[in-house]
Amino acid sequence: MRQAPGGNRIEPVQLRGSWLASMSWRLFVLAGVIVLAAAVVLPSLRAYFRQQEELADLRADAIAAQESVDDLTADLARWNDPAYVEAQARERLAFVYPGETPYRVIDPETVEGAAEGSVAAETGTSIEETGTWYTRLWGSVEEAGGAQVDAGDGGTAASSTKDAD
Repeated sequence: MRQAPGGNRIEPVQLRGSWLASMSWRLFVLAGVIVLAAAVVLPSLRAYFRQQEELADLRADAIAAQESVDDLTADLARWNDPAYVEAQARERLAFVYPGETPYRVIDPETVEGAAEGSVAAETGTSIEETGTWYTRLWGSVEEAGGAQVDAGDGGTAASSTKDAD
């Protein structure tokens, strides 16, 4: 290029392509790098978070196990107390001191007949095992009251005499 005789003039250089075209391939490369980085990092992050969750679960299990150990240690320490040992011997093994009279309550559904020396054994009455609970209840009320009620009447005779008047 030749300079004009009038002065130093700089002429602009012509661009070969648009800046938009050069930015688009740069953005494409940058997006590819970001996707590649995400593909490399995400599995590691997923494993990290899964391990953190497992660690939290294991810590919770360890705390529960420690509480269980503390409870068992306290239970073991109770056996060093003579009062506790005595209470357990009385409750579990039915031990009594000399001179004490032990009493044992037996489930009435497992006992057959009346106990020896009881009022029911002396009178010869027995508990009726058949029927529904309310018929047995009513039977015991009748027996206790000594009243003989006509079951077929049902109380209708008294009401019919009042209607006749």
